[in-house]
Amino acid sequence: MFREAITAKEAKTEIEKSHHLTASLYFGIAALEAFLNQKMRVHLSSSKTDDEIYVFLRKGKIMAKLQKWPDELLSKSLALKKETLELIRFFNDVRGDLTHPKSRGHDIYQKLETVDPISVIVSVAEYIVRFHEAQGTIFPYWLFGWNYLNPRPNMHEIILDNDQQFSFSLVALGFQIPVAAYPQAGEWRKRYMTNFEGYMKIKDVLCGLDHCEPKYDRFPFKPILCRRWWTVEHHRSCGNVTKESIENAHKYDAERR
Repeated sequence: MFREAITAKEAKTEIEKSHHLTASLYFGIAALEAFLNQKMRVHLSSSKTDDEIYVFLRKGKIMAKLQKWPDELLSKSLALKKETLELIRFFNDVRGDLTHPKSRGHDIYQKLETVDPISVIVSVAEYIVRFHEAQGTIFPYWLFGWNYLNPRPNMHEIILDNDQQFSFSLVALGFQIPVAAYPQAGEWRKRYMTNFEGYMKIKDVLCGLDHCEPKYDRFPFKPILCRRWWTVEHHRSCGNVTKESIENAHKYDAERR
């Protein structure tokens, strides 16, 4: 979703923008439904069989799930802005019209043209963050749209890392986080990664950066937090280990023996 929304924002032609914006709506709604289905599956696992859970999850419609399931899962409603839920409803309606067109299609694309790609990212992220906020848990770092590339010679792969490593990566990017003191670092994450206000503060800083996490000369195979993990250029920079970098790391270690 993040990749498609950013690509739509940067598209040079209307047909490219429509293509990527449509994809971002599909992925955004799919992400929300997958998130809720996963939470509900865990919730029902002690009282229903896998087959019963499968039938239950298939029956619900996405907007009903978004509005009703948090009360069942958390025993409380989400502190979601009204306009956010309305935006998600609009995205879902446009997505449905594009999938199952009832008209000639011109009116559907007129609706699509009113969608701000960044609003897709923020709306979907807000829903998931608000869920974690109500639950009192830390939301996943990948909601910021950055991913870790695991560098290898002449290849790369996207991997998941943990919240602690994400904090270290933020420090490398210029954030002031007491990562060396575990209790204080945990308090920082609770302050900024359990609520929507914290999400927006971190997001705004990350959006203002024009570089990814710097590489470490001594550890060329260390996963790198990458802001444009889908581009060939970043596959080469963040997701690749050169022969020279390995030689330099060996040299660094040899000098310190």
